[in-house]
Amino acid sequence: MKSRVHWTIASLVIVIGVIIGWWLGQSASQTGTPEPSITERERPISRSSGHERSRIPTLQNRKTGRAALDADAIEAGAIAGQRWLSFSDREALERFLSSIEGTGIRVLGSIDALNALRIGFDDPSALAGLLDGSEDSGYIFPVNVPDVGTIQDDAVGFGRSLLQWLGLEGDLSAAGTGVSIAVLDTGVGPHSAFAENVRRTNLIDLPADLADLNGHGTAVASLIASELGLAPGASLLSIRVANDNGTSDSFTLAQGIIDATDAGVNLINISMGSSGNSTILRNAIEYAQEAGVVIVASAGNEGTPYVAYPAAYEGVISVGAVDANGKHLDFSNSGNVTLSAPGLNVYSAYPNDQQVLFTGTSSSAPIVTGAIANVMKSQNVSAQQAVNLLIEYSNDAGAPGNDPALGQGYIDLGRIERRDDPTISDAAIASNHVVQGPNGDVLQVTVQNRGNTTLINAPVQVTTPTGVVSLNIATLPAGKSQTFDLPLRTGVTQQSQEFTIDSSVTLSGGTVDLNPSNNRRVDVHIPADAP
Repeated sequence: MKSRVHWTIASLVIVIGVIIGWWLGQSASQTGTPEPSITERERPISRSSGHERSRIPTLQNRKTGRAALDADAIEAGAIAGQRWLSFSDREALERFLSSIEGTGIRVLGSIDALNALRIGFDDPSALAGLLDGSEDSGYIFPVNVPDVGTIQDDAVGFGRSLLQWLGLEGDLSAAGTGVSIAVLDTGVGPHSAFAENVRRTNLIDLPADLADLNGHGTAVASLIASELGLAPGASLLSIRVANDNGTSDSFTLAQGIIDATDAGVNLINISMGSSGNSTILRNAIEYAQEAGVVIVASAGNEGTPYVAYPAAYEGVISVGAVDANGKHLDFSNSGNVTLSAPGLNVYSAYPNDQQVLFTGTSSSAPIVTGAIANVMKSQNVSAQQAVNLLIEYSNDAGAPGNDPALGQGYIDLGRIERRDDPTISDAAIASNHVVQGPNGDVLQVTVQNRGNTTLINAPVQVTTPTGVVSLNIATLPAGKSQTFDLPLRTGVTQQSQEFTIDSSVTLSGGTVDLNPSNNRRVDVHIPADAP
């Protein structure tokens, strides 16, 4: 069963939990105790991380309790006592700055490229009285490294097999050369897995002791451009936007996007998420997209039918998670998903020259980011063209075609590398998917042609408790899929008991299949009401 964590409730819990911390500027340090396996959010420890350059989040007004006056922000799951403002031009911004002198309204930050300010106040009415309606304004929402929800019992992790699973072979040391990638996260710590390819800038101060650095950003970056990742030759720009609790906000994240864009990066990876739809964050994303930057973001780990922001914004590559069998992981949010990638027990770097097994869509997103950089170099294409190739040559899974859980499917770089070889034949059982039809449950068996030749007269056999069904694919062009809908006998799926589905496809005429291991797929279907 999927974890159902409501974003708004989570935000309110954050508000209550830190309500006594207004203006103290403290940050509870949080790192992980490196173990053979960790999930995304590291465990807290007691050492202080020092003063932060930006107070994240600022949820309570001094000791006066006046944040209660900002009930609208609290109800929206936003940071109380703060707003962002943007102005039509610099002159309008300067006029506002002049108007707040002596009013108690405070400027907490700015984004020059958007003519935007971050404002703090004790009383919302005091701020409202200074606005003339020509400016835009809005809430500032918490943005967090997400915890990982429910993982199904039969899920299979990746360990050290990531690159092989993605179809990558040989020396990858030059992969991604010439591509610049920003990682907006908790910061990237020193590690021997990285070459001399990491620049660092901090919108949030580092902990006093780098041993206390939250390892999330390091693990994320290692899957992109380290000896463990897909594009070791790429250059990294680490922008620390989150503290060692893995906490940031929409204004700081927007600032990081602007800084990365102005630094000339090709790609931005964001393995964080929020429930809040922030216009200032969307404006920053549009600023980056207008400059030709491709943004990749994790879909989130709450098992909800909607993805987190910024993954939900138009044009952002939203990434979901699959296991080593190509199955959607239950914690991975569904909805506006573009592509899926490995997200369970992926071998990654960790601060202090350690390694961990990384789980969550926070690992899936950088795998796609690294894949884009890899394809940009190997195919000599732009970032957007690389995205288009990843979509075109993705492997279908789950429900047939583009579906809310897996998007276009999961990435396969081997297919891109082989796309110009006209001799490749590869028939695959993409999925055994059970849906409820008007007259009972229906099994959808999808066969995908992952080769470069047309499949002709390919036999398909499906075995279920209903019996054995023999089918045939007359013709199936390269890259296309065909789905067979097979009604399941009444009672088979109504017994609240799991049952096995065994499907296979065979090439005819002695044709050699490049990957015979995907010719057969065996799945155990567990009814929703199974005990």
